[in-house]
Amino acid sequence: MNTLAIDRKKRIEKLYVEEARSVSLIFPGGDLMPHENPDFLLSTGSETYGIEVTELCRERPRTEAATLSRIPKKAKVLYNGMTGAEPIDISLAFSRHATDLHPNQLTHSLVEFVYARRESRGICASKDLPVGYCHIGIHEPHPQIDRTGRWHGVRAFDVEIASKQLIESRIANKSARLAKYRGTAAVVWLLIVNDQFLGPGEVYARPDDLAEWKFRFEFEKVLLFAREPGGGGRVFELRRM
Repeated sequence: MNTLAIDRKKRIEKLYVEEARSVSLIFPGGDLMPHENPDFLLSTGSETYGIEVTELCRERPRTEAATLSRIPKKAKVLYNGMTGAEPIDISLAFSRHATDLHPNQLTHSLVEFVYARRESRGICASKDLPVGYCHIGIHEPHPQIDRTGRWHGVRAFDVEIASKQLIESRIANKSARLAKYRGTAAVVWLLIVNDQFLGPGEVYARPDDLAEWKFRFEFEKVLLFAREPGGGGRVFELRRM
């Protein structure tokens, strides 16, 4: 992971912690300082807490979505290199079966489809779509946004109920590093972020399940932040087995 990606990840994690603190009195007041192993230190003056952050999601759909997200940009480059190509805006949606195909196949079939219909500005094509797509829209470019044409897409996805095993796996993954965390802070908390508008890979942790389940861990606290749009939500303290 390069430096820019690391910095972005740290900013996102700090946002998660700050939002969780804003909706829960579980967290003490004090200065939140970025750190490594654990992710943050929270100093109250009399005590320093270590806070490690992790996300609750299905990794495979997230990885697949990242791969698909690169296809519109690659397709735009190929299209612009074709004879007679003019600036054009493309909006698209991948079908649930898109990941069954190689990214190159998805890219080239998109370019061929758009090039053949490049004169159909303002038409949302919904028939005879290439395999792997459930929508392709062809539009005039917006000069104030991108006069060269903007190609962007989303993927159809589903949301699953979070299983106890999924949460246990996140706790176990971080528990393996607990000794290293304690080298900096004697009191270490684990914050599991359940982002409820994540997109592909999203899961939903049911409050009734969280109230019933017990987990095995050595952290002083394990918290689950059910994060809602706009930064609101609710923080649950998971019960120890």
